Amino acid sequence: MKLDNTDVRILKVLQENGRLSFRQIADRVKVSVPTVSSKVGSMENMGIIKGYTATLDPEKLGGISVVLSIKTKPVDIKKVSEQFLENESVRQIFMLSSGKLMLMCTFHHQHLINEFLSKMADIHEIIEFDIANIVTVVKENQRATVTPESSVVLTCDYCKKEIHDNAYKVKKDDREYYVCCPVCQKGFEVKYDGIKADSVKAKA
Repeated sequence: MKLDNTDVRILKVLQENGRLSFRQIADRVKVSVPTVSSKVGSMENMGIIKGYTATLDPEKLGGISVVLSIKTKPVDIKKVSEQFLENESVRQIFMLSSGKLMLMCTFHHQHLINEFLSKMADIHEIIEFDIANIVTVVKENQRATVTPESSVVLTCDYCKKEIHDNAYKVKKDDREYYVCCPVCQKGFEVKYDGIKADSVKAKA
């Protein structure tokens, strides 16, 4: 599924400044405010726009940032990654094609790094790991790049498979959902309507 030129221009403007109003975006992209509102709403529903947050400087907040590379058996990599999901110091977790995990972490004291590494010793599925402090940030941009060649990979809201080609749009209660085929479209509509009917009955 391809983005059109207006989608691309809107995303580029939002990447530069996520605080702009729809009217300010419309002025820059040269489209109407309703067009911006509709486009942004659709891209939020598709998961392209994940949120609007302030970008903070960890070093200005006294943080010590480190990169961790963790080696484990392929069968254990998901289990090991889940051990770090609730840890506030672990800011990003990446599964690499090499079969390793890469963690980006920020701590506010050296002793917290030592405590973190001690707890890692209790995760028996970890074979080995490397750790390095980030000394200087030379370049740090968002991972997402937006170009006219960008295509959207959606997840079917019914069977949860990835959709690489054209998706089927289902609109329910002023929200758009996406499915991969007519069979999933029918299944999603039946499931959605059933859940809604049960909810109405429960409130009655």
